[in-house]
Amino acid sequence: MSMLDKRIDFRYIPVANLKIGEKQVYFVGERGQPFTEVLYSGKVTDDKWVCFYVYKDEIVGFVTCGYQNLHLYLLEAMKNLVMPTATMLR
Repeated sequence: MSMLDKRIDFRYIPVANLKIGEKQVYFVGERGQPFTEVLYSGKVTDDKWVCFYVYKDEIVGFVTCGYQNLHLYLLEAMKNLVMPTATMLR
């Protein structure tokens, strides 16, 4: 499709949500996806944090905790192929 200059959309990226106590945790990405590095934004002991799973220089999944709709914005960035690289997040 890309050779025909057609737009390619990723329609389905798995999302799993989990409620632990009063905290809502969202995981976006394939289960069992290989990754080489984990980047954290915030501390896991805080109320709000994001964890990005990196394979080489590509973000392949993430976990959000404490944010209300952040997982939706990051999911749309992954679908539209505008997710920043791991080098940009560092």
